[in-house]
Amino acid sequence: MAIETIIRACTVAEVEQAGALPELLAAYSDESRIPELGEVDACFATYRAMEASGALHILGVFGPDLVGLASLLVYGLPHYAGRRICAMESFFVEPAARSHGTGIKLLRATEALALELGASALMVSAPVGSRLATVLPRSGYRETNQVFLKGLA
Repeated sequence: MAIETIIRACTVAEVEQAGALPELLAAYSDESRIPELGEVDACFATYRAMEASGALHILGVFGPDLVGLASLLVYGLPHYAGRRICAMESFFVEPAARSHGTGIKLLRATEALALELGASALMVSAPVGSRLATVLPRSGYRETNQVFLKGLA
């Protein structure tokens, strides 16, 4: 049975207060955790500060509780004359809520939000081999860079 969902802008406080947040973070961790960075442990004080500065914008997927989210970081690129872009900081929809194109709807909503914020591009990173990594090229995204990571002790 499909979960009816609504995608809308939300605040960090709404995410913090979501009853299903522990389960959502656990599912996110299972699929997207970067071992070199340790366990997923959202620092809401940092998120609140970024939100207050205007650098962070969140879209939540509610059905009726929080079942997914996308967080966008907005900034200017100095080496492109300060051109404004958005980078996807997080993007996740819990597996039970993914039917009926919920992930694509969230992706399109983030594109609309990025445009509204004056961005000329949206950068999205995806775990290698993930479902998101296979969906992005079919959704109009092209691979521009590869990201490499080395844990530093």
